[in-house]
Amino acid sequence: MGPLFAAGLHALSQHPLVGDARACGLLGALELVASKERRTRFDPALKLPQRTFERGYQNGIVFRAFGDGTIGLAPALCCAEGEMEMIFARLRKTLDDLLAEPDIRRAMVS
Repeated sequence: MGPLFAAGLHALSQHPLVGDARACGLLGALELVASKERRTRFDPALKLPQRTFERGYQNGIVFRAFGDGTIGLAPALCCAEGEMEMIFARLRKTLDDLLAEPDIRRAMVS
């Protein structure tokens, strides 16, 4: 499942909010950035980590939302291919939901 997990994270690196995606086995991370080009982090006043976790939870996915805007993922070692697809669908929806929020969209730098 490690290569499938890494491929799913890599695919999410194209999302406007994702500055970096990385994986080692079934441990992975997505760094959320206000500017992909400059790798600028979001203003802490936006409370992005809390909002990211809450959106994810609403979408049926639990992950670690670190204070620097990084999402930490560690799916179960017994995760099957269909479950992995479900994780990435829910994670993409979470990112899309965040991007749709006006204040987050305004905070993004070209």
